[in-house]
Amino acid sequence: MHFKSVQCILTALKYESEPIIDHYGLARDKTFDFPVFRSGSMVLLGIGVGKKFIKTRICELYAQKQGDEEYQFVNIGIAGGNPANTALGGCYMVNKIYDERDKIYYYPDLPAGHPFQERAVVTVEQGIINGGSEYAELVDMEASGIFQVCRALVPEQRLAFIKIVSDHMDLNKVEFKKNIISKLISNNMNTIDSFLKSCYFEEY
Repeated sequence: MHFKSVQCILTALKYESEPIIDHYGLARDKTFDFPVFRSGSMVLLGIGVGKKFIKTRICELYAQKQGDEEYQFVNIGIAGGNPANTALGGCYMVNKIYDERDKIYYYPDLPAGHPFQERAVVTVEQGIINGGSEYAELVDMEASGIFQVCRALVPEQRLAFIKIVSDHMDLNKVEFKKNIISKLISNNMNTIDSFLKSCYFEEY
């Protein structure tokens, strides 16, 4: 069966999105009242911080897909990291997701031969600013919500989560500026681009 493969990048922050938009030359799709950018087989969707808009935005975008389109979802964004197991600026593929509120584990079906080190992420409801010693690897605010929504739409092997460490869960000590967040993404764009090209599928 032949179809048009679409890679949908999911980002929480505007400044995570901008380097990706620039790299792929994406243009705003104004038919949506939330951030959607497109070019060819690439779509970027801004889901906002936390879980609030994840389901409505993903499902609204997905409902507009053409009949011959098959989606792959890739979440790309910053995360807090434990200094014992992560490096600032380090780019990791998520191999386990734990939803702290709902006490549920999710296990992404990782593509073989990807270029990243792997780490687990805990999805929390609020940013961690006290050093987060109780979190062994990564923390974010979206991954579990994305996994839960997207696995109802596509096979789990079409989901991937790439996290770049922006802080060691000490946000009270870190001043985030837009250029810092964007630079964290842009510094890893070559590896991310290589990964996206390697897992682009033509048939399923």
